[in-house]
Amino acid sequence: MPLTKEKASLYEIARKVLEEATTTALGPTCNTVITFHLKQKFGKDPCQVFIDDPKAFYSALEEIFGAGAQSIMNVVATFLRNKYGMAYNAEEFVNLMVKSDKISKNKLEEILSSTVSGT
Repeated sequence: MPLTKEKASLYEIARKVLEEATTTALGPTCNTVITFHLKQKFGKDPCQVFIDDPKAFYSALEEIFGAGAQSIMNVVATFLRNKYGMAYNAEEFVNLMVKSDKISKNKLEEILSSTVSGT
């Protein structure tokens, strides 16, 4: 299936948010380590997995980092909440990720899309 402009944009937004959140809170080395391990695990850009299958993304974080997965996503959720006014707390954000239903995926995409408009 060809990559749509909207999907490509979402991948870039996810990359920007994940990189900025983890680099700001944990440092550039930690962001590099997270990205490296996820690329090794998936064999492709982890941001694509974050958008296409958030549950698989989170499961891979848990497999690689154990309980640290929750901390990593807490950092991302806190960043989104503080910088962009995301309405969800960290626990709710992770719950959206681990649900595999379309509504949760759509909400995650809306959250990321709102970072472009700043709303």
